[in-house]
Order: sequence, then structure tokens, then C-alpha cells
Amino acid sequence: MKTYYILSLKWSENKNEYVWWESNNSGYTTDIERAGVYTAEQVESKLDYYNNGKTTRAIPVEALERLSTKRIVPTFSNNWELLEKDYLGTVK
Repeated sequence: MKTYYILSLKWSENKNEYVWWESNNSGYTTDIERAGVYTAEQVESKLDYYNNGKTTRAIPVEALERLSTKRIVPTFSNNWELLEKDYLGTVK
């Protein structure tokens, strides 16, 4: 069965990241791992809501998986501190 992420065209406008619907129509996220997955049945039952082309667009999960990049860890100082704290070796 085909599944979809719902892209919020409205909230993605003029941003550097796409904004996705969370599950159960319950908010928005830029983190694809937190985005809701909607069935074809859900999308097709309310096309004007989930895929109207003006404020929303249903994007197949498989298409997005081809476009997404690897996870990254930002080089914030607090991240470095956490990495150092949990490092399991000795520095030579």
C-alpha cells in the first residue's frame, strides 16, 4: 500500500527546510523522522485537505526517501562535550 508524507506548502514558503505534517493532523515539523505517514486511503478520501496543491501536497514516502540525506550531528560545543564524555578510548 502506498503511503505519503503531507507537505505543508503554506508553512514551507520562504523557508530553508520543508515543513511536514505530524501524525494525526496534529502539528508540523521540519524533521522527517517526526512527520506523520498517511495511507493512500486517507489522502484519497480528502484530496482537498491532504493534496490540494495550494497549501498541501501528498508526497510518496518512497520518493522522499530517495531525496533525503544522511543524519548529521551539528558541531555545537555542547554536542562535543557529550561526545567527549561518552568517548570509549584513550587519546594518543
